[in-house]
Amino acid sequence: MRVRFLLLLGCAAGCLALGFAWREPWIGAVGLLVAFAAMFTDRDDVPVDDEKRAYEPTKTVRNMRTRDR
Repeated sequence: MRVRFLLLLGCAAGCLALGFAWREPWIGAVGLLVAFAAMFTDRDDVPVDDEKRAYEPTKTVRNMRTRDR
C-alpha cells in the first residue's frame, strides 16, 4: 500500500517538475491531480480497541451503553 502511494507521489512530483521545466502548466495540473488522488486513496488503517476482537469492550463503550438505561 505504501509503495503505490510513494509511486503516485513520485509521478506527481515529476509532473510538477516537468511542468515548470517545459513551461507547460497543464503538465503541472496533471501532477496536482495525481497528488490529490494519491492523498485521498491512501488508506492508513488504524485499529480501534473494539476491532481487536477483545472479549470485553473498552470502558468508554461500557459507559456509553449504560448511560441511557
